[in-house]
Amino acid sequence: MPVAYRFALLAAAVLIAALLSLTIGQRSDVGLGNVLQLLFIDDGSLARSAVVDLRLPRSLIAALVGINLGLAGLALQAVTRNPLASESVLGINQGAALGVALGLVFPGLLIGNLDTMAIVGAVVAGAVTFGIAGGLGGRLDSMRLILAGVTVGAFSFAFVRFTFTLEDNLSRLVLSWTSADISAARFDQALPLVFWAAGGLLISSFMAHSFNILALGDGASQGLGVDPRRLRFIGAMLAAVLTGASVAAAGPVMFVGLVIPHLCRLWFGSNHRLLVPAVALGGAGLVLFADVVSKLVRFPYETPLGVICALIGAPYFLFATLRARHMA
Repeated sequence: MPVAYRFALLAAAVLIAALLSLTIGQRSDVGLGNVLQLLFIDDGSLARSAVVDLRLPRSLIAALVGINLGLAGLALQAVTRNPLASESVLGINQGAALGVALGLVFPGLLIGNLDTMAIVGAVVAGAVTFGIAGGLGGRLDSMRLILAGVTVGAFSFAFVRFTFTLEDNLSRLVLSWTSADISAARFDQALPLVFWAAGGLLISSFMAHSFNILALGDGASQGLGVDPRRLRFIGAMLAAVLTGASVAAAGPVMFVGLVIPHLCRLWFGSNHRLLVPAVALGGAGLVLFADVVSKLVRFPYETPLGVICALIGAPYFLFATLRARHMA
């Protein structure tokens, strides 16, 4: 099948997921037949308000978070040459959550706002993980990378869980946020994500050729004019920033950055010039689909988005681990 057709099918799937995300909910007067009319024509109805003011920002955040986390996972897998690398496995997601938790519990430590705290937490967690694995200096050790990520992630989330024992209002706020519940999402949360997603897509596109060269190995990369350590640093920083911005807006959504690059490689191959736009579309589609499922599992009640993504991603992580071990 031509690549253009594959992109068209993927874009159509994302569009369908977005329409379902806007359509499905507790109101019976919103359906596929009138959701576009409600979206573009202001008739002053409660149905229009539900679609535009409640569901649209939620769907927008879901799509942008999927783009960011998908690109973060692609960058991490490219710079580590490890198919199991992702922002959640390497502790970057949990580090971002730790940054937000510190900002909430200790306001004196707040740097700027919670978005900045999440990005700082993600960058620090990524630096610690890569530093333990040798990625910032010498040769990167894949086994130490995964073990370091698990350790950093466990330590970070241990403190986040500690906040559950604190003052009731604070613990409820952190608990709701750590489950990635986006049911109360608003446009002011989505606007910063537009900037991060656009920047991440642009930078990833510029780095795609270097990612292809790095896949040949450190020695070959240096011979072709690509510094592996520099590229590794830039890729890890890109992943940390995109993850931190997403965690600040929606909470720690897990495994998106692991699943989507894998699935896109099966359909588009290993050329990162094709993978970057494919992963962006696929990430948006996956999280939008998870948002739809979160509304249906206990309808008319909702299941937090993070729970659905974990239920999708955890079995795939196990499958990818067993497959990687078999291939080794």
